[in-house]
Order: sequence, then C-alpha cells, then structure tokens
Amino acid sequence: MIASRSKFSQTVFGYCLFISILGILVFANHLNNPFQFDSVPYITNNANLKNPESLLTADFWKNQFMARGLLRMSVAFNVYLDGFRPFGYHVLSLAFHILNSLLLFFVLAKSFRRFGFNTKGWGKKRIQNIAFFAAVLFLCHPIQTESVIYIMSRSEVLASTFYLVGFLMFQQLLERPSASPVHYILYFLVIMVIALLGFSVKQIVATLPATILIYYLSSCSDHSPAWQFIRKWKWLIMGVVSVLGGLLSYKLFTDESFLIGPSRTDEMVGRVKYMLSQPGVIVFYYLKKLLFPMNLNIDPDVEIVTSLLSWSFITPVLCIVCLFAGSLLIFKNRFIFFFLCWFFIILSPSSSIVTLHDLAAEHRIYLASAGIFILLAYGASIVTRNYLAISSQQGAVLFYLFVGIMSVLTIERNTTWRSELSLWKDTYQKSPHKLRPLINLARAHSLKGDKEKAIKYYRQALVKGPWDFVSNYNLGDLYLEKGLLDDAINHFLKASRIEPEIPETFAKLGEIYLMQNKFKLADSYFRHAVELNPRSAAVFKNLGIVNLYHLNNPKQGLAYFSRSLNLDPTQPEADKIRKLIQQFSTQ
Repeated sequence: MIASRSKFSQTVFGYCLFISILGILVFANHLNNPFQFDSVPYITNNANLKNPESLLTADFWKNQFMARGLLRMSVAFNVYLDGFRPFGYHVLSLAFHILNSLLLFFVLAKSFRRFGFNTKGWGKKRIQNIAFFAAVLFLCHPIQTESVIYIMSRSEVLASTFYLVGFLMFQQLLERPSASPVHYILYFLVIMVIALLGFSVKQIVATLPATILIYYLSSCSDHSPAWQFIRKWKWLIMGVVSVLGGLLSYKLFTDESFLIGPSRTDEMVGRVKYMLSQPGVIVFYYLKKLLFPMNLNIDPDVEIVTSLLSWSFITPVLCIVCLFAGSLLIFKNRFIFFFLCWFFIILSPSSSIVTLHDLAAEHRIYLASAGIFILLAYGASIVTRNYLAISSQQGAVLFYLFVGIMSVLTIERNTTWRSELSLWKDTYQKSPHKLRPLINLARAHSLKGDKEKAIKYYRQALVKGPWDFVSNYNLGDLYLEKGLLDDAINHFLKASRIEPEIPETFAKLGEIYLMQNKFKLADSYFRHAVELNPRSAAVFKNLGIVNLYHLNNPKQGLAYFSRSLNLDPTQPEADKIRKLIQQFSTQ
C-alpha cells in the first residue's frame, strides 16, 4: 500500500514537472517582448508608478479595492523589483499561468472523484491522465497567448489563480464529510478571503459562489438534503430568483451606465445590441477558436446583432440550449452539465450583462476555457477507450502529437506579439474593416520612424472614421514634424472639435501659430490649454515667451515663467528662466 502511494505521488510529481517545463518552453520566446497596446499607458506612461512603494500598501489596496487594486499592486511590485524592463512582467504572468495549470490539474482530478468516476471502474491512473491532458491543453492552447503575453491581461490570469484556489478549497472541504462545524466555518472564511482578494484583481471572481453551488448540487445525489430542500421550497426559490432577475433586468435596460465596463458609454454599441450579439460571439467565435485555434485575433471583427428575430441570435441560442439539453437528456451526465456551466458561468459577466467596448476578446475565456478542455479530454478518453480500443502506447503517441501541434501553434502565435508592428499588421489583415487596427498600425509605423506609412494608414483611418480624435491628432503631429503647418492646423482644429477637453491639442495649435508669428492666436490657444490643464509647465513657458517677447506684456510674461518654474523646477531651461526673472526683477 505504501509502495502504491509512493508510485502514485511520483506520477503526480512527474505530471506537475512536465506541465511546468512545457509552460516555460512554449512561452519562452515572448519573455523579452516590449510593452504593447494598453500596457504602454497603464505601465510605462503611468505617473503613479514612478513611486511604486506608494502603491504597495494596505491603504492603497483598501482605497482602490474596486478599481482592481491588487492587480495594480502586482504591477507596482514589478516596477519595484526591476523598473520598467518587460522581462520581469512577462515572467510573473507566465508563472501564474503555469500555477493555474497545476491547480486545474488537481481541481479536475478531484472533480472526477466527486462525481463518482472512481466507483464506476475508472482507476486512479485514468482519472489522472484525463486531468493531466486537460491541464496541458489549458496550458499550451494558442488562445491563451493573449492572456499570458499581453501584460494587462494579467487580470485574467491572476484572478483565475484566486478562483482556482478558492474552488480547490471547497473541494477539499467536501472530501472531509466528518468535518466539524468549526472546520466548515474556517474553510468558508478562508474561501471568502481568497474570493475578496481575487475580486480586487478582476470581478469574474464574483461568479465563484455560483460555480461552487452548481458543483455541489450537480455532484449530490437526488436524495441528498440539498435536493430535498430545493424540492420542498422550489416555488419560493423560483419566486425570489424571478423577482431578483426582474429587478436586475429593469435596472439594466433603464440605466445604460449600470454595470458598464471600463469604456465610455458613448463608445458602446449599446446594451441591447451587446447582449443580442453575445450568443453568436460565444458559439461562433469562442467555441470555434477553442476547437479550431486558427486565425486568432486581438481585435476580431464580430457581427453586431440588432434583433431578437435575427438568425444570428436565434441559431447560437439554439446551439447553447442543445448543449445543455444534450448533457442532461441524452447523455444524462451531470459531469458534462457542470463543466458546461463552468464555461458559461465564468464567461457570463463579460458575455451578458456587463457591457464592454469590445464584443469579443480572447483573454475573456481564459479560465472559462478550462470547462471545454476537460470535456474534450473526457470525450477523447471515452472515444479512444470504448470505440477505437487503442493501446496505452498508441494513446501516448497521440497525446504527444496533439500537444506538439498545440505547442507549435502557440509558439507561432507568440511571435505575432514580438512588436507593435507585427501585432497590428496581423490584426489589420484579419480585421481589415475595423478602425482600431488601422489606427494602431499607423501608430506602430510612426514609432518605427516610418512617417510616410504612418500618414498613409492614418489617412485610411480617417476615410473609415473621419471624426476619430486619435487619427486627426496624430496626423496633425506628423504633418507638424514634416513642416506642413497648414495641414497640421486643419487636423488639430478638427481634433479640438471632436475632443474639446484635451489640452494637448490646443497646446499644439499654440505652438504652430507661434512658429507662424501669429502671436495673438498662439496666446489664445496656449491660455485655453492651461485652463484645461493648469499644471502644464511647458505651456506656461510658451505663454511667457509670447507675452514677454512678442505681445509687449513683460509683467504677464514673467508671471507665466514663474508659474512654469514652480510647476517644474528641473525642466531643461530652468536656469535660463531663473536668470531671466532675476534680470527683469532688478530693472
């Protein structure tokens, strides 16, 4: 017996070692990738991270709890350790991804035992093999690239760690039927703390109680106290659920800003269209990419559904209904039912009531995908054993072949993220009708120094979206660099009308008019810029130049120079400004 346990432990250790090494090998080619996309404004251009110690405090976490405080603390921790070198950020995200794969392995193994597979002739080895296969698939599936490599998607990865730990704790509790009430209380307190920590990373952890409840009910016998309670009070339960659902629906459809994601309301397609589009996103994008991981895309072009009677809504809804009906009525398998629930419950916040800017994003199915992967592994085991009758050696060959294919596809997908230019070239090729890939491709060319291509793509972007602020502003900036001042003015003026609260646009116009010796216009735009941002040292300095040297207003000019110096006493021309102020003050 002792020898058997030792052998089993060695097997589990071998599985864990394999997962860890494979994760490093598959994702090693991205560790030196630069910051990209939203990682640039949120990390490298984030003024708060200049002093990371201020974020690594309990007070910060308490004050920023609902604003993903723990996620921001993890980024601050990276800054504290190694500044703004991307390597450390990628390593930490990858470490959490590997940890999640290991946690998932244990969660799945316990799930098989909970659903009684060990009493149905399924040996430990078979259960462990299926759990291992699903965990490896979760680890190296190409769709995970966005979550692991895109640093701002650490929210998915880190929140999933807390989610899996909390779920594993609940499974551990269920395996202790003789536990005392004190043990139950302690376990639930620990699970609650874990959930709170995860909630401060990303709000998908709010679905953990629902997942735990469905898991418990699905794995209980029909004669268990839980089901007896439900049957006894079913009408009351249905009534409460109906009332709460009705109140939530009323709030959702009468308040467009309720439960809205991190984008402005006017950037959304609208809650109704968003919710109508999500069944199609789930079935025809997410599930399709999980089964056939080709043409992955950071910014997919998804159809917006506008009517309940559209086949683009009806068809995927019928597919989803058939999946659940099939699991209960045809297969009569609660195990399949639960892991379908796992997929849809975890995905539900971003694919139902929480209206986000993007209809689809691959990182959203990071943890939800585990439900599909375990069903694929489970199905593969049934088919190979019951219908194909292949040997264990043949099964091992098929496993390594499949994992090899997935790993190669993931490594290839990783290379797309090696630079902003390669990422947005790929995205634009796959979503040629969308505006954002075009804008970001133009920006990538600009960062590489290819101004002509940048101008070309910004012009194309303005054909698609003539009232896009970013395209107008950046095109104005490029024209300014080329000395095409009239073209620059036209685009900056248009940008100022689109987003009249952006001070940089007015500052740019002031600079151009200063270059053209139109001093009154320059003064007007500079003053408007500092009204919007009264802490801009550079604009106050320009106001000082205009007033002191060109508008014959030395007193006002010196006041502007003093204000600039107070705001930024270490600016490059600080000494000149001090001498200038002293010179005029002695006259």
